Amino acid sequence: MSQQRPHQFSVIVTTKNRDQYLKQALDSILAQTRAAAEVVIVDDGSDVAVADRLPGSERFRHVRHENSLGVSAARNAGARAARSDWLVFLDDDDWLADDFLEHITAFLEGACKPTAFIWSGKTKVFERKGKRVPVLLPAVPTDHPPSPQDWASLMDVTCSGMAFNREAFLAAGGFDEQLTMTEDRDLMFRLLAAGVVGFPCPSANLFFRIHDGSRLSNEGHRRVGAESDLTVLQRHQTFLDKHPVLAERFMGRVAKRLWAAGYYDEAIAINRRLCHITPGSQRGRRRQFLWALQRRFRPQIKQLSGFL
Repeated sequence: MSQQRPHQFSVIVTTKNRDQYLKQALDSILAQTRAAAEVVIVDDGSDVAVADRLPGSERFRHVRHENSLGVSAARNAGARAARSDWLVFLDDDDWLADDFLEHITAFLEGACKPTAFIWSGKTKVFERKGKRVPVLLPAVPTDHPPSPQDWASLMDVTCSGMAFNREAFLAAGGFDEQLTMTEDRDLMFRLLAAGVVGFPCPSANLFFRIHDGSRLSNEGHRRVGAESDLTVLQRHQTFLDKHPVLAERFMGRVAKRLWAAGYYDEAIAINRRLCHITPGSQRGRRRQFLWALQRRFRPQIKQLSGFL
């Protein structure tokens, strides 16, 4: 009887002008107790090419965009260049625990087939405070596909630290390169709606750095982020209508972000829809009551055209 070929991993690191973090990310990959088959660095328009300034760059494969195309395009380029059957995405300001790939490998060997994506545990690292906070994932039986209730922890993770079967990732179309935010949720909803099986792997740990570097914090980016949220919500509303657990987590987050950014009417409309999907949610109804009350005294100075 022929033995199944062991899984191989391509770790894809996307980066742009953040050398102060990139070295730690790469060192964490090289230190793995279960070695990666390859490391693909996607340089998304750095001022000076990473391959030209990184010591020991010959140990890695390089993909470069002369002009920045965004993180979604960078990840997709890395996936196309990768040669392994599994992809692990890592942002340049995060890093992996030394046994990350070992835990992912063991998980795949014991999980039901076909498992096509995995989300890992996470430790938030607050750079300024020097504080670390673990984000605990629930343990889910792996002898059968997870239930929609088990998907809730997907809303607590980002694509940094996620592992995807390369064939399933490419068949789903990868990340939507038109989205500047919420591209990770968009991909997850597409996979789940297509019946693709994914699991949480709590024992594999990603260190997720929270720092004072570049953020989507100015007014222009707030609007772009709001538009991305609404695009993903409208695209997957039918799917979310059927899955109240995911709807409560995602739509509640989108509504709160819109409210904080000053898009009050849009926030109230989304929360109202959420209350219809989850009629037993006291949280949503309490939020609707408070927002309707506060809205009387908060004139909306911003509006997203075409939504209301």
